[in-house]
Amino acid sequence: MLTTTKLLCAPLTCLMLLPLGTLADMHFTAKGGDTINTEEEQLSAEITAFLEAYEVAYDTQDYRALKGMWLDDGHPIYMAEEVPFPLHGNARFDNYFNPAPGKRILDGIDNRYSEVRAKYLAPNVAVATYRLEWDIKLTGMTPMGGWDRAMAVFVKTPDGWKIAAYTEAPMGAATMVRKMMKANPARSDEEKAAFETTLKTIRSLAERSVSPGFDEFLEARRDIEPQY
Repeated sequence: MLTTTKLLCAPLTCLMLLPLGTLADMHFTAKGGDTINTEEEQLSAEITAFLEAYEVAYDTQDYRALKGMWLDDGHPIYMAEEVPFPLHGNARFDNYFNPAPGKRILDGIDNRYSEVRAKYLAPNVAVATYRLEWDIKLTGMTPMGGWDRAMAVFVKTPDGWKIAAYTEAPMGAATMVRKMMKANPARSDEEKAAFETTLKTIRSLAERSVSPGFDEFLEARRDIEPQY
């Protein structure tokens, strides 16, 4: 979260660029999921408590405490949405939290975690998904805010749960932008035009990013029917 640009991208971006009327006929829904069992409910509560402490460390910029909440195996994995490559290992991990030693680049950051759902992968290993809402002010810049979906792997140690790997999974660009537009409606014709231009730009960029040979790929699979 410490750089100036938040990049919003996902493999399903093109799907999300479909007209809203088309999307209305699809059945993506947060309802009807599997019921959480007692073991997962307890685990989710433990991870929630961990994230509450993690939030305090992050929001007070106590990166020493924050890094102490990570598994000390020498090989953390951190996938930040605004960094174009995964951060493997301590060197990149440390650089992420202190990119300009001796220079203040961040006036403040407020991370909030919610909607935690976790399950065990092994007796002392768990994976959790949760929602991250953030507000940030970089020095000399206007505050920005947003949200992410997150997934992290946790390892149970004698000192409690520790994070071993973490990734941020923002929605597809068009989906995220539409949600932001809905939450912050255009207040003038000028803003409406700007919003429409933004969506058209996202669509144009997605169309121009199609891989060479994709037409041939589609033609070769023209008669394939999905198997469910």
